[in-house]
Amino acid sequence: MKQTFTLPGTRALAVAAMLAIPGLAAAQQAPLSRALAALSTTAARQGLSEQDLASPAVTSNYTDASTGLTHVYLRQRYQGIEVVGAVANVTVAGNGKVVALHQNFVAGTAAKARTTAPSLTPAQAVAAAARALNMPAPRSLNLEIAGQPAEGMTFNNAGISLEKIPVKLMYQPTANGELTLAWDVTLAPLDGEHYWNVRVDAQTGALLDRYDYSISEPVSFADMTQQALASRSWSQVLAPATTANKVTAPNSYNVIPLTIESPSHGPRQLVVNPADAAFSPFGWHDVNGVAGADSTNAKGNNVYAYLDRDNTNVYKKGTSPEGGATQIFDFPFDQTLQPDAYKEAAVTNLFYWSNIVHDVLATKGFTEVAGNFQFKNYTSTGGVVTPGGNDPVQAQAQDGAGLPTPNRNNANFSTPNDGFAPRMQMYEWTGETQVRVTAPATLAGPLTALEGTFGRKLDRVGPVTGNLVAVNDGSAQPTRGCNTTFVNAAAVSGNIALIRRGKCSFGIKIKNAQDAGARMVIMMDSIPNAPNLISMGGAAPDTVGVRIPSVFISFNEGTRLKAALDAGQTVTITAGSSARRDGDFDNGIIAHEYGHGISNRLTGGRLNSSCLGNAEQMGEGWSDFFGLWLTTKVGDVGTTGRGIGTYASSEPTTGAGIRPTRYSTDMSINPSTYALIGTTGYGATTGQQHAIGYVWCTALWDLNWALIGRHGYNADLTASTGGNNIAMRLVVEGLKLQPCGPGFLDGRNAILKADSVLNGAANSALIWQVFARRGMGFNAIQGLSTSTTDNTAGFATPPALSTSKRLSEQMLEVYPNPARDQVLVRTQVSSKTAVSVQLLTLMGQVVRTQSVSAASLQQNGVQVNTAELANGVYVVRVTTSEGTITKKVSVQH
Repeated sequence: MKQTFTLPGTRALAVAAMLAIPGLAAAQQAPLSRALAALSTTAARQGLSEQDLASPAVTSNYTDASTGLTHVYLRQRYQGIEVVGAVANVTVAGNGKVVALHQNFVAGTAAKARTTAPSLTPAQAVAAAARALNMPAPRSLNLEIAGQPAEGMTFNNAGISLEKIPVKLMYQPTANGELTLAWDVTLAPLDGEHYWNVRVDAQTGALLDRYDYSISEPVSFADMTQQALASRSWSQVLAPATTANKVTAPNSYNVIPLTIESPSHGPRQLVVNPADAAFSPFGWHDVNGVAGADSTNAKGNNVYAYLDRDNTNVYKKGTSPEGGATQIFDFPFDQTLQPDAYKEAAVTNLFYWSNIVHDVLATKGFTEVAGNFQFKNYTSTGGVVTPGGNDPVQAQAQDGAGLPTPNRNNANFSTPNDGFAPRMQMYEWTGETQVRVTAPATLAGPLTALEGTFGRKLDRVGPVTGNLVAVNDGSAQPTRGCNTTFVNAAAVSGNIALIRRGKCSFGIKIKNAQDAGARMVIMMDSIPNAPNLISMGGAAPDTVGVRIPSVFISFNEGTRLKAALDAGQTVTITAGSSARRDGDFDNGIIAHEYGHGISNRLTGGRLNSSCLGNAEQMGEGWSDFFGLWLTTKVGDVGTTGRGIGTYASSEPTTGAGIRPTRYSTDMSINPSTYALIGTTGYGATTGQQHAIGYVWCTALWDLNWALIGRHGYNADLTASTGGNNIAMRLVVEGLKLQPCGPGFLDGRNAILKADSVLNGAANSALIWQVFARRGMGFNAIQGLSTSTTDNTAGFATPPALSTSKRLSEQMLEVYPNPARDQVLVRTQVSSKTAVSVQLLTLMGQVVRTQSVSAASLQQNGVQVNTAELANGVYVVRVTTSEGTITKKVSVQH
């Protein structure tokens, strides 16, 4: 359960006198003392008074056995009451050196805090919080764990929360600069769609602030790139995956295994005894820390996996597949059927992957002492079992959230503080829209169509079959359908209406067709040869009452259909949807969701899961990286594009999935840089965390491949060697070292610091080059991490790295290689003078030459024309004030 250590002062002697904290290992006392002394000295220099620094609460404090680093996380207090969001983290090396220190304590607490005595009782605070969240009033609220107001207490669930209700007296900073006394209350509504941590005024009960521990991935096909959608082939055939003869090997799981992203990327395999001996020592079905399995279904110390199709959000008998006494989980799977036909296989895959992420990431530093997810913690420190526990992941397969119309195209993960169980909800995804002309024979075949965002969906009401009828609204352009009454309403009734885009909104057109009796609308574009389809959206009042499905097709396809109708031909259409995809088989999404738990537990410490709510935080980026990293296999290369969620969104494996582009080290595939942050779609408005994360993951993905290029790829993902394992270790350690509320450059600096403390800065130059390439260089400016509009991209590496003796061809990007008509040349090397970019034959003849500024070469690169060159091998030569770099390029027409 929750533990907060209280220390009465920050001066070294006072601290040393109070270090006899029960359960605190002697080995941790010295680092804790050093951390508090360093905080006191540093914060005082930054303008905080002794009163501001007095008596901070140590929310968590542990020494990582694999690194020897002690991580101390603190929260500011005034008059014994903690201040929300005012936190510090200090990391101390084994030799006593402070290697990282960040703090955002509030200055002038005495003047800003108005009172220390609440008017509302803790029980009244729970009721007030429930009212503020439009939840039912508490029923039979009982105190289960008593405590002083400033220390916190825990109530039962009161019939309104999925979990017990912790309550604590705290100070909430407000916009006017005051510290308002507040009750901090955590509630998990029964519908499972949120997990709220709120502050209500301790005097009035008014809502002051709220934070959702649930991070969801709401994805409509409107969010997907149009090129990716257009590539979704109606005729794609999915071969059913069947189960062979039943196996007899104990502890076996028929799943899409580690490094394979989905059924589209590889077949299911039987995996035997996959539990890691070090981090799941009693197997995946243990809950008591004693040899021997404790469950026969998908329930264990690390995760409880079960179906939640009825949206009850609780584990119960019969919702988890039975593996029997020998734990054999081998169930049929046929993706051509709807997900409820293979629910046992789905839960098994979710159980396997949740455990895999637990075990593999433990080898990279997400351990018990760091706050990982386990019912029982096994580690003993100084004879005391690691605090926490009681928090296995509640992994809910085929979740029915949103009943009676279940949510689609989504997934989420809720990460409360250590000691309270996180929840993962995996949803079904809308099947592939399928629209086909069945007659006349000259037009028969599939149409490329994009379903509208309002009205009923084809996966719920399809298939829809009928004659196609072009509407006539009596206007000069009758197929626009904007007039309320159609001249040919009788012909439209019971059939499928063809309407042309233009003049009025999609909602009005479709509503008019619905009123005329149409069963469905096919909307054709009005722009010839438009490269993209339109995702038809709309808002009230135009879309109110629209019930029929609708799809959008191109002008060219619509014109062919209209011509056939004008010629008197009968055109028949069948529209529907393929079987829904199950997110429980998209392993990249599972790892992504679990990744939210990792980044939230590690940033700010295990008892502060609210550190990633700022505007420039990169939570979605870390999660994408976890998903990509865990599904990288031998033979993969960094330049190959990798989408996210291609299986769930019914795309081919080459699709972009649910991100702006595929991830790739090739900037012609993925050109994103830090310069995107704050632009339209990338944080200029709220709700764009996926796009922000996409930019951050791009840099991490580049880093992963740069380190693989230097250290190789190790197929053993639990090892410490290999560039891929080094990259993940740096990312995880960086989460521990960065401040609460980090921005991009905070994250970059934390990774550099991680390399310094773990590897003696052996990869520092490479790390700088990677981040500089993506605009997070030495001259980049972050601004406030609470804003996405005050940053400046920079593409330079530190001056110390730009020396002639260090220049090498690895610093020069030349792509594509082989080149055809042109080649892009780019480097992060600085230069005090203009840079000369030349292309030479192998005999030394200069065939192309350009001069460009260093800043332009760093940010955009320079295009060199190769269209008229003969096939062969050439040399790119870049001359800077720091030296010359050369690299070969092949030209092939």
